[in-house]
Amino acid sequence: MAAAGAGASRARRTRAGGTGDSVAAVAPVADDSADDAERPGQERLAWLDIPRSGKISETIARDILDDIVQRKLPPGTMLASEAVMLDRYGVGRASLREALRILEIHGLIKIKPGPRGGPVVAEVTSADLGRSATFFFHAIGGTFADLLGARLAIEPMMARLAATNLTAAGAEELKRAVDDHERDATRPASSWGRTSAGFHVIVNGLSGNKVLDMLCRALLDIHAERTQTEFPVSGRGDVSRAHQRIAQAILDGDADAAEQRMRRHVQAQITNVRQTRPEMLDELIDWR
Repeated sequence: MAAAGAGASRARRTRAGGTGDSVAAVAPVADDSADDAERPGQERLAWLDIPRSGKISETIARDILDDIVQRKLPPGTMLASEAVMLDRYGVGRASLREALRILEIHGLIKIKPGPRGGPVVAEVTSADLGRSATFFFHAIGGTFADLLGARLAIEPMMARLAATNLTAAGAEELKRAVDDHERDATRPASSWGRTSAGFHVIVNGLSGNKVLDMLCRALLDIHAERTQTEFPVSGRGDVSRAHQRIAQAILDGDADAAEQRMRRHVQAQITNVRQTRPEMLDELIDWR
């Protein structure tokens, strides 16, 4: 991490209320934990000048996230040592470790153990979002029926966007997904299930909207984790044909048809759950 980035991080920690305003030439702020004792040579902000926009550990976590994103650090990149970060962010060990723990919980980093260990950039996935989302879904009493309803509302729109924003590379990816259905038609249920779910993941990705794509993938992850769906060979044809029709509409650039066919397909999945496992519909989405 460059020294310039460190300076920007320290400046960002003086902002209040998320306005982006910063106080120039102000020394780093530390929290009031026992481990954050004042170190020689560092000035301190007066108590009344400390921003109230959030805990310092959360602010440091945001700074580290900003740095990883802006520098486009790939998964597997080792971040700076604890000693370097303590100096860079001007906080105590307790606040820094809490910040790293926040990032670890959200899946942004992993802590590598050992004398040569430390924080390592991890690949953020939809499963990370799904785990966090289930906490809130459970807290508000969200049910599996609500999850299915969300898929029914969002995925047809994603198919429409895919048809509207399709690129040449996306078209080739979609064709390969359809071919995978044929190749995996007689494979074990778990393998074919991944192929089937993968088709939805690809369509979501072709939408061109990263936020909706991540959200839809998270919903699919939550769905898949809570169902032990069987895929007998005799019943795979209907799903394959539905996917082929959706894919063709997307390839033709027919947004209306892509949306309608995806809606029918997701509705068929909901009908299947209602007929085979109706007890699931009223189950709370538990936090996992």
